[in-house]
Amino acid sequence: MFVEPYLTASHAAFAQGLMRYVPARWTLLGLPGRHWRWRMRGAAAFLADQAAEVLTRPWEALVCSDMLGLAELRGLVPSLATVPALVVFHENQLAYPAQGQADQGMRERDLYLAFSNLTTAQAAKRVVFNSNFHRDQFLGAARDLLGRLPDMRPSGLASSIAAKSSALPMPIDPSEAGGLTREPREGPLRILWNHRWAQDKAPERFFEALEALAAQGLEFQVAVLGPAPAKPPAVFAAARKALAKHIVQWGHLSDRKEYWKRLFWADVVVSTALQEYFGLSVAEAAWAGCRPLVPMALVYPELYPERFCYPPGELTPALMELARRPEPVRRQDHRPLAQGFTWQSQAPAWQSLIQQTIKEA
Repeated sequence: MFVEPYLTASHAAFAQGLMRYVPARWTLLGLPGRHWRWRMRGAAAFLADQAAEVLTRPWEALVCSDMLGLAELRGLVPSLATVPALVVFHENQLAYPAQGQADQGMRERDLYLAFSNLTTAQAAKRVVFNSNFHRDQFLGAARDLLGRLPDMRPSGLASSIAAKSSALPMPIDPSEAGGLTREPREGPLRILWNHRWAQDKAPERFFEALEALAAQGLEFQVAVLGPAPAKPPAVFAAARKALAKHIVQWGHLSDRKEYWKRLFWADVVVSTALQEYFGLSVAEAAWAGCRPLVPMALVYPELYPERFCYPPGELTPALMELARRPEPVRRQDHRPLAQGFTWQSQAPAWQSLIQQTIKEA
């Protein structure tokens, strides 16, 4: 059984991919992907009440994401107490928001969610993170949080989680791009930004770099994709006006084939993230042949060679160099960078992990 309280975007893509590429008699129990704080706080109680018939079946194993309060669900559905559980951490609330991105009030308000992640990992048989960077950051933040508790600290909790945790990439599914190829191209550099329209992706840094290119008279085209909230950061409206003559696509593409077409169109995919544990959007673009241009920070040095990473404050000159000479970018084959991230490559490791979870019950 797969329980996903936040069935949207990368969470939905992973659930669908796992059920497609890892053979098992799967049942998916999911809730719409909205109101994420309430999902973390209330999903266990809601599911125990509304999905009791499903939850009390004789399951071999339970797979869930970090959005589920696993310990709470097991308490509310006692028959799940003996079902071995694998928890997949897409992100975590111990280290989010990123350092310096939230005031003390926000950190105190989200302390419950951080501890919910801890008890979810504690209740699991196995824990898997989408990168070693994520695993290390989670465990470091767990030790820090536990060290700040006034008393009654769970003894050895961080160490016990470390002992049962591992890291696997969040697989991408290229079958969505079936039949698409990278066609020969010429003309201005084609730049892609395909991330969530959120402050932790630092869109202002990306747009500042593009405006600097425009001020230098450099030619380029840009596609800005990614899901947007009802009220996106104001920088998007300002950038759309300032960069109007360079824009070829603006906004989320819900049709996945159209989305992949735009990835195949681009020459370079840029990340300006302040918080990133894997970067599915960059991996997808790299598989489509885009050259990554990512920070020399966060998870990126773990995933991409140094030549694709720019040092702090160096995005603008890196983009300028590519805009002046786009031909070398187009001659290189960047797809091998992401070949190991596909479900075809990763499915055996995920299947083995699930089998280990069941065997260790």
